[in-house]
Amino acid sequence: MNFAMPSHLHHADPKFLNKMAPAFKLLEKYFRYEARGLEHIPKQKALVVMNHGIIPFHGFLLAKKIFDRTKVMPRGLGADFLFKVPGLRELFLKGGAVSANPRNAEKLLQRKQVVLLAPGGIYEALISKPGLRRIPWERRQGFVRMAVKTGAPIVPTYCRGINAAYYNSYLLLKPRIKMQEKLRFSLPIFFGLGLLPLPSKLIHWIGEPISVRKKAGETKAQQIERLHREVLESVARLAKRDLKKQGSRTNSR
Repeated sequence: MNFAMPSHLHHADPKFLNKMAPAFKLLEKYFRYEARGLEHIPKQKALVVMNHGIIPFHGFLLAKKIFDRTKVMPRGLGADFLFKVPGLRELFLKGGAVSANPRNAEKLLQRKQVVLLAPGGIYEALISKPGLRRIPWERRQGFVRMAVKTGAPIVPTYCRGINAAYYNSYLLLKPRIKMQEKLRFSLPIFFGLGLLPLPSKLIHWIGEPISVRKKAGETKAQQIERLHREVLESVARLAKRDLKKQGSRTNSR
């Protein structure tokens, strides 16, 4: 099998991330961003999954944290439409992101890259709202199949506060969800400080890697189901841990 990299996967530019350091610093300060458990992310070959929010600012900030720690650029998987807008396309490509399709993910993981993905994608952005802790990945198993195919461990993460960065309107939500299902594209109707996000405190919890090895006697389908369940349970535990921390801080005041 040929694992030569498609040309657009080579556009990631570490110098670009360094040039953008002041912008990342500003974003980190604005959101008071913290990453807890960064040591759980391997230095190579891993699929890091996270909740989405309307705009995944925490994904950008986590990528920079990983880069600062390892000096290796993590690779993000983003919605296809982002790479069809001139200017925005070059910005994302230089920053290490590529269109979220199985071929790109497979190539990157076969090359032992650390890949960042929000499995809920646009659907999760459509239903995002302050206070929402549900992770709507019940029907999202493609990322598990990709991890199994490439042998990449899955690193579960959960970011508290990302759903509070904007207010989201549910106006015509069902038609917009149907549009997303049919066209793989739709847009949330949202506002914060205009189009700028609200200064929501972001705490990004990172769990231990989940091995994708098959257990004795498992079929492939059973393996996928088990791993999918393990990932959802791990993310739910991270969210619960965060809720407990919030409660203990409130009670200590």
